[in-house]
Formats: sequence, structure tokens, C-alpha cells
Amino acid sequence: MKKYCFFLLVAASMHSLVAKAQQTPDLRAQATEDTRKLAQQISLDDSRMFQVKRLTYDRLVQENDLKQMYSIDPALLQSKMAVVTKEYADKLKGVLTDAQYQRYVAVSTPVAAAATVAAVSAPVLPTTAPAPKAVTQPVTKKTLVAPAKKASAGVHASTTVRSRP
Repeated sequence: MKKYCFFLLVAASMHSLVAKAQQTPDLRAQATEDTRKLAQQISLDDSRMFQVKRLTYDRLVQENDLKQMYSIDPALLQSKMAVVTKEYADKLKGVLTDAQYQRYVAVSTPVAAAATVAAVSAPVLPTTAPAPKAVTQPVTKKTLVAPAKKASAGVHASTTVRSRP
């Protein structure tokens, strides 16, 4: 039985590792595709292509991690994604020539503006409900009642003494 439980534990851990490994090529393929599109848009030369692909892959991994961590809070997710996008742009500025970076800014600005418009136009749910109106109740006087006499020592408190007719 112990061997069976151990086998199940090992199989479950291997399954999670395989799932993670299968996700990585998708990000690599997406990084390659994004770099290829960016290369066409900003006239990226071959010497910078590998560096931009690495930076793009790192950005995609960070975004994927953020989506998993902050999937419950969209506002926080959006702010964290904006930070990752800014860091990516700063790193690209160090790799690209000035002319290429200016083309990148021109190409990426409409995408960022559309994302901002979509975020602003999304309905905002109220964070707190309005407080209910307080209802005041009239104050009533309480009357004090004197404590009952203790039962005699020979008779139990729950029994009653009956008189015979």
C-alpha cells in the first residue's frame, strides 16, 4: 500500500512537471513569433534579433506568472503588467538603436492606448455597499426583581411541599 501511494505521488509530480514543460515551448514559440513581427516593423537586424527574442521570452514568462498569481484581482494584474511592459521597453532601449527604438515606440503606442481605453471603459463595480440607515429604538426602563428566597435545607428546590386535606 505504501509503495502504491508513493507511486501515485511520483506520478502526480511528474505530471505537473510535464505540464510545465509543455507550456514553455508555447512561450518560446510565441516569443519567436513576436520577435519576427517586431523585426519586420522596426527593421531589426540579425545581430539584435537573438537579444530581443530573449527579452521577449522573459517578458512573456513574467506576464504568464503574473496572470497566475493575480487572476483574482484584475486591477492589480493590470498595474503589474504595466510595470513589466515598461521594464521590457527600457531593456529594449538598451539593445536597439535610437531609430529602431523610436519605431518600436510608434508601433507599441497604439496597442498600449487600446489596452488603456479597454481598461477605462470596463464597468467599475462598487467596492462597498451603502451603509444601511440606523434605526433607533426607544429606551425602556428595566425593573429590578428581588431574588427569590432560598428553599429550606431539608427540601429540595425543585420539589414542592403539598398539604393534605
